[in-house]
Amino acid sequence: MVTVVCTGGEVPPSSLSLDWLNASHKIIAADGGLAFLKLLGRRADLWIGDGDSLQGSLTDWAPWFTEAKVLERAKDETDTEAAVRAAVDTGAGEIWLLGGGGGRMDHWLANVRLMACYPTVTRWLTRFETIEVLDSGKSLSLKEGVVSIFPLGGGPWKISSEGLRWPVDQVDFARWHSLSNEVSARGARVEAKKGRFLVLRPDLQGEPQ
Repeated sequence: MVTVVCTGGEVPPSSLSLDWLNASHKIIAADGGLAFLKLLGRRADLWIGDGDSLQGSLTDWAPWFTEAKVLERAKDETDTEAAVRAAVDTGAGEIWLLGGGGGRMDHWLANVRLMACYPTVTRWLTRFETIEVLDSGKSLSLKEGVVSIFPLGGGPWKISSEGLRWPVDQVDFARWHSLSNEVSARGARVEAKKGRFLVLRPDLQGEPQ
């Protein structure tokens, strides 16, 4: 089952966001992510947060969630991490992050860290890019465009590729990454042989296989 965690920050394109929400089994709003859901006319199954990113009282937002969990403002985790843990606790098979791009770089990095720490967090859609986790033994087909590949979590890392302008087969991902690589007009394919990777694209160019 897919759970979408909708978080704050700059909102992604509405059409793509609705595609993700329609494919989900459960929607969790992390604090200000509820405002984005309201714009889309969608209701959260669960709202979780400290309320510092919402205008007005929580009572004003009650029509837009089924259940609420209020957190203390003095805490050592983000509202998004609390939402991810709630998704894990309720049996999510996959967790997709929606929003959270732009503004606070520390929050952006915290979300990347979530993808490293929680294997069920597999996709992230921001206003400007799509980020997907490519696990060992999995492959990803890409359409023409730009793609960047980064190592995720602990190594060793090894990846094979076909159709990239700069092949990544020999890249030492313990020391480097592939930034702004180019996919040919005929498309490309990458396969993780060892370790996990973040595949970042400025738009949706492919689906995991």
